[in-house]
Amino acid sequence: MRPRTKALVAAGSGIAVGLAGLALTTLPAGADDDPVLPAVEPEALVASVLAAEPQAFSGEAEVSNELGLPALPGTPDLDFESARVFHDGQESARVQLEKPTSEVTFVKNPDEVWAYDSQERTAEHLTWDDADAAAARKHAEAQLADPARAAAEMIEQLRPTSEITVDGTARVAGRAAYELVLTPKPSEKTLLREVTVAIDEQTRMPLAFDVYANGRSEPVLSLGFVQLDLGAQDPALFDFTPPQGTKVETTDAGDAAAHRAGKPGPDDHMADNMTDNMTDNMADHMAEQGVTTVGDGWDTVVIAELPADLPKMPAGMSGGAASGDLPGAFTGGEQDLTGALERIGQPVSGDFGTGTHVQIRVGGAIVTDDGRVAAGAVPEQVLVDALDQQ
Repeated sequence: MRPRTKALVAAGSGIAVGLAGLALTTLPAGADDDPVLPAVEPEALVASVLAAEPQAFSGEAEVSNELGLPALPGTPDLDFESARVFHDGQESARVQLEKPTSEVTFVKNPDEVWAYDSQERTAEHLTWDDADAAAARKHAEAQLADPARAAAEMIEQLRPTSEITVDGTARVAGRAAYELVLTPKPSEKTLLREVTVAIDEQTRMPLAFDVYANGRSEPVLSLGFVQLDLGAQDPALFDFTPPQGTKVETTDAGDAAAHRAGKPGPDDHMADNMTDNMTDNMADHMAEQGVTTVGDGWDTVVIAELPADLPKMPAGMSGGAASGDLPGAFTGGEQDLTGALERIGQPVSGDFGTGTHVQIRVGGAIVTDDGRVAAGAVPEQVLVDALDQQ
């Protein structure tokens, strides 16, 4: 991805921030008969999820994505047909994304992280020494989360601003599960209606989730397991050797820290393209990359500074018809950024100054003329108010 394009999409979206940590780990429930399970109080179910121990497992995941979001560095890649996920229940994980013409493999163990693209024949490698081990491991965990931890942190993030209920049961990947439903409290100004999470009855491991938007009967995002096997995994899965002829870029933890602080360092390093956790880990990760948030829970708005080498938007830019998808510079294409905004955006102004509002299927983003982006699953005015507070 070109630096200019990366800079724009890296501004992110409140939707992605709120939901991305689950994207490689969960999938839609099957059509089997709903199981009969003992009754459980919503808060008790939430508490058991937050207290659950990580599981060792292997599984196959699929995704249905109607969010209309571009690919975002630091958030999961939702452009895949299926994924194989492996976890040792401790520090090691492996995710293999099956795409139409390639496979992307992420491998994390206690000493290193790899990201390999079979089509590009490139691999990015993050390492650390003893002095940087604790910080580097925390950063790596924020990039490639296991399902239970990622889902638990999403639930914990939305819990204070949600009405929580248990709405029956489901069978996911052959396992009996409770259906936990999080609905925004009336005070929340979000365009999302609810999130449902299937919680394994035995292990309390999240198995699937669906995200619903106002005015839509079908989920705008569904992710989860279609096959899951609990149990110890072959340790060899969590070691990676790039195939012969692969171009390898290695970054150590010190260089990665300098990059996140805005100092000279390798561009587009692997950690920018792996799955983020939510809450504290997400906040830490975003702060390291110069991204801030306004609000919390469902109302979260993400605000990012665009780099100095990205052309500023001309004042008085005329807006075109809004679109549910972000083309050109937003999605990695060759279209000029200014042209893309003129075609799909609408002018907007406030105490923050002037800019262009771009509507997507669930939420929107404002690109300001002074080089910032604010995005979230919220109405335009909430984005304006968030920018006015900065």
